[in-house]
Formats: sequence, structure tokens, C-alpha cells
Amino acid sequence: MFYSVCIFSAVVFGFSAAEELPRLPFPTVCKRNSTNYSNCLKLAIEEAWPKLIKGLPEFDFPPLDPMTYEFGSAVFDINAIHGEANVSNFVFEGMAKTRFVAVKVNFVDDNFQAVVDLQVPKLAGAGEYEAVGTLAGFRINGKGYFNLTAEDISGPQIITGYVANDRLIIEHVIVAPSIKNLKVYFDLFNSNKEINDLILTFVNEYWPFLYRAVLPTATKVWEPWLCDLANRFFSKVSFTKLFA
Repeated sequence: MFYSVCIFSAVVFGFSAAEELPRLPFPTVCKRNSTNYSNCLKLAIEEAWPKLIKGLPEFDFPPLDPMTYEFGSAVFDINAIHGEANVSNFVFEGMAKTRFVAVKVNFVDDNFQAVVDLQVPKLAGAGEYEAVGTLAGFRINGKGYFNLTAEDISGPQIITGYVANDRLIIEHVIVAPSIKNLKVYFDLFNSNKEINDLILTFVNEYWPFLYRAVLPTATKVWEPWLCDLANRFFSKVSFTKLFA
């Protein structure tokens, strides 16, 4: 559910100089050499956000609320978690209420870095899963439906890349948010409700430990997807026109 947190962050920096893009009615234009550049970018994001939420089909940019993640697969071999998990048709919502705390952008030669610090009150999503392995000694081999709700999501999102042939190419999108509360439901064992409820209780009680354990692997899984979506936009526009 955190995948979209950085997709819009990477794209919106182009919108902040959108006077060369008449199809994007965002009035704020940010000049790189201005003294209040970071604050201008923050205001530009806040102005652009309602339109980004709806999606921009002309840039092949999807809606962000609700948003669908079609498929992801990860292998875990850390602490109490061992095995493989696949997630598909995951639809989540809540990004419309995002609050932007701070924005910072750096240019060094042809290298680009943006850091967006934000807060999201609540994200809720549901999808399908398939899991094989062990969780805290419990043997898991099942598939079915799951949903989850996360509250008070916050943290910096780091976007880095470089300029080539007057195009900004995003190489990395690092998203590792902190979460205050998390609630999960799944039906790993349709034929054994007692076992399913036992594992579910364990996950919802010890989710902070489990979240910290899976986060490094999860970030590697979703990063290529985030970069691809950001690059769909930047491949269509001139870097020098966007960042005058």
C-alpha cells in the first residue's frame, strides 16, 4: 500500500515547472535558483495533489486513490520468516489525505536527488495472496484473500537519478515508512479456522517486529515498479524545460 507514496513525489517535481506543459493546469512555477525553492516545491505538490490523485492518462500516470498493484513476489529468509509470498490485485485507498511536511531537491552536475517528508493518516487495502514457508515456527502453505489497515504512516521518501540526453532518469525510489498501527486479516487456512486465527493473532500482536523484518526485502521488490512509473513521465519531457 505504500507503493504510491513515491510515485507522485517523483512526477510532481516536473509539474512544479509546468508552464511548458499547458495541459497541466498547475499555476505554481518553481525556479531552481530561487531562495525559497524547497518551499515552492512543497506548495506546488500541494496544489498538484488533487489532480494527481485522479491520474493523468496523457502521461500514462495512474490514479493514486484508489490504486491497484497487479502483482508482486518476494522471498524471505530472515529471523522468524522463511518462504515466498505473492500478492496480486491489491487495491488500496487513503492517499488523498496525504500531508506534505517538507521537500528538498539537490542537483550536483547531472545527478538528481529529491527528499519528500510526508504523513498519511490511514491507508486501507485488500487483495489476493499465496504464501509458502514458515512464520514463527508455523508451517504455511495456502492462498486466499487478505486485507490490512495502517494508520499514521510517515517518513522521508528518497528519489535519485541522473540526466542523459536532456531526460531525467530515475534510478532509485526508496520508501521505508514508519507506521503507528497496523491491523491485518487473512484466511491462510480455510479448512482450519483455529490455526488461521492463531497465526492471525500472532501477526496482529507482533506486527512491529514482523514489519521491521520484511521491510528491507519489500523495498527491493517495489522499487523497480516505482521507478518505472516515474520514468514513464520523465521520458516524455525535457529536463531543461522542467528545471529551468
